[in-house]
Amino acid sequence: MELVQLKVDAREETGKGPARRARANGFIPSVVYGLKRDTLHLSVDSGAFSRLVVGSAANVLIDLEVPGQEKEASVAAMIKDVQRDPVTRQPMSIDFQWISLTEQIEVEVALEITGIAPGVEEDGGVAQQQLHTIALTCLPTAIPESIAIDISGMTIGDARFVSDLPEIEGVDYVPEADEVVLTIAAPISEEDLETQVDDELLDSLVDLEVGEEVAEGEEAEVLAPEDEEAAEPAEEGDGS
Repeated sequence: MELVQLKVDAREETGKGPARRARANGFIPSVVYGLKRDTLHLSVDSGAFSRLVVGSAANVLIDLEVPGQEKEASVAAMIKDVQRDPVTRQPMSIDFQWISLTEQIEVEVALEITGIAPGVEEDGGVAQQQLHTIALTCLPTAIPESIAIDISGMTIGDARFVSDLPEIEGVDYVPEADEVVLTIAAPISEEDLETQVDDELLDSLVDLEVGEEVAEGEEAEVLAPEDEEAAEPAEEGDGS
């Protein structure tokens, strides 16, 4: 996996006010940490970051160009966390993490179904995927973009396990070898589906009636003034 360059600016001001002004000007407040280094406060151009995440793999390796910081050939950065606006989904803040390119790391990689299963195509079964990502360890430069699950030849009742995933040099899967990745389930009839829905509806009605009985028998709790203060939610930070 190749490194993708991303230029950032150092950010001297922190707090909610400066963070809001940065976003208004098209920048995302960010931090970078790791490898026992001091945390650096950064400002990332929102357009450059959008192009980075759209055009790169999930576990993209970033050549983070920080003003005043000398580059090291054996060090890169990865995106650790992105806080997004709950409505617009625009990035509000970003956490980057320094990593060593010479040391193995653990990452989650997407699992992708390949091939054609007779149990699905001919018998109407359903491929039920228990794992959509797989944890693995490898050198950062050896992170695969995805791992294929080949369902060729699978019939109803068959399963694929972690041990069935392809062997990749330098890559070790974290889950146990006998953990189920995917199964081919039999199709459900309309009668069975109606029965299942009816049972779920009945269970929900029973839970509702029990809840109402408990509520009628309970006395309302009165919070003392100090308890009311403790019950108030804390203000959310801006992640900067």
